[in-house]
Amino acid sequence: MFPPPAANARSGNGLVYALWCVGFIGSVASQLNGWNGAIANRDFVSFWVAGKMALSGHAAQAYDVQLLRETAKSLVGTNFAIAFPYPPHILFVAVPLAFLPLKLSFFLWQAASAALFYFAAVLTPAAVINVTFGQVGFLYGALWLFAFGGSALAAAMLTFKPHLGFLAGVEVVKRRRLIATCLMAIVIIALSAAVFGVETWRASLVGAATQQFNFMSAGAYPNWYHKMVTPYLGFGLFGWIVCAVAAACLLTRSFTAFTAATAAFLIAPYGFHYDMTVVCLGFGLLLFERWREMPAWRCLVCSAAFVSPILVLVGTWLVPPVLLAGLYVQTSESLRKQESDA
Repeated sequence: MFPPPAANARSGNGLVYALWCVGFIGSVASQLNGWNGAIANRDFVSFWVAGKMALSGHAAQAYDVQLLRETAKSLVGTNFAIAFPYPPHILFVAVPLAFLPLKLSFFLWQAASAALFYFAAVLTPAAVINVTFGQVGFLYGALWLFAFGGSALAAAMLTFKPHLGFLAGVEVVKRRRLIATCLMAIVIIALSAAVFGVETWRASLVGAATQQFNFMSAGAYPNWYHKMVTPYLGFGLFGWIVCAVAAACLLTRSFTAFTAATAAFLIAPYGFHYDMTVVCLGFGLLLFERWREMPAWRCLVCSAAFVSPILVLVGTWLVPPVLLAGLYVQTSESLRKQESDA
């Protein structure tokens, strides 16, 4: 979908390749504890257990945090404080995985979603971190790239992560695919309501969204300060508004798959480092293509943005300024390229 740069553009890119290696090795090193942890205590188990509950006819109860944790404890001995924050139509993915034993399901999920993302892009630091958690970063990244490639189905499926996928709607409008996308989304949502019950949607909208904001405001998950990259957690409401407005203004300069991906993490109320697959890819490709032509400070900003899933280990406050500066560079370089091609 996104062809690699021409051979002459890649030649001599030793520093960029080195950065990619640093990002890969750094992300692996930062997740050593995660690699050693039991699969039963990873994020994926919430996905698997929700599928089990849906199979038993109790899909709505997957949004009851206490019941979800008790079920996970009884099924696989989970001690981690899990939650299931996704809308019911993602259960169409979780249910098939729930037919398999947990370990087999975990590795199959990672392999299948990684293959889908690799088909659309390449591995990045965020992608490596995503594997550790067993999260949905691969699926989200692949759907994002397909949506910006013109797929109405991919855009409709991004509703499973609406707080980050909403900017794909702008691309849908630009491509005049709004009606097709809306119809597909309606079908997917209606089908999920028919299969899993309307009560499951009520539990999702009332329970999951409220729980996530309650967790953030109450500091229920202190480790989020080293995983979440969006400005709300690090800078509060005022800082979030400033970053969101600045990002929206920058997007008016140049709206592409990669500028929108970066802006989403500045506008969204919450988002994690393992979801930054497209963000990392965008900055990596920009460095590959234009690092010789960009001023040194722009290369430095892009490099920092590329490894931002690792920088967040210092604290969530560090990443939004880096992403905002990176978005400025992305939009500026996009305009510069358009002028040179004109």
